[in-house]
Amino acid sequence: MMNAPKRCSRCQGALGLAVLEPFSGEESGVRMSVEGLPALECAEGHRRFLAPDFPNHLMEALLAGEPLVPVPAAAQKGVLRKRLHCASCGAALDAQAACGVEAVRVLEVKGSSPFGVRVEAPKFRCPACGKDSGMPERAMLDALLKASVNGFRAARIDPN
Repeated sequence: MMNAPKRCSRCQGALGLAVLEPFSGEESGVRMSVEGLPALECAEGHRRFLAPDFPNHLMEALLAGEPLVPVPAAAQKGVLRKRLHCASCGAALDAQAACGVEAVRVLEVKGSSPFGVRVEAPKFRCPACGKDSGMPERAMLDALLKASVNGFRAARIDPN
């Protein structure tokens, strides 16, 4: 017995494999750009992920292995007024990022064809010791997740 072709949840048209144009999303200074993402698309242009849990597997693959940001994460202190502090000496960091750091990965998720992901994040230079610190880990993960959602929306990918 052959599997029936997958159908679009909006128009019931047949879905076929497509490679999407580059897209990106941004949140709190973190920018995620994706190039060559495989997805399912119907003749009407409705898109959806290869599998419902594809975004979860994408994040797992992106965070596996070496760290995305090759500098230590800054500490975040304060209850009401949160401030960043240098990962090396503990001095307060300027709220404005001095520059950025970039990570590029080629990923394959759940047997998909390879696609590229570029993540750009702020990096802070300590005025006291001169060493660099990245965003606090929790803030980085939160911003990365939101940036990916913003990118998927920009690419008009329906999660269903």
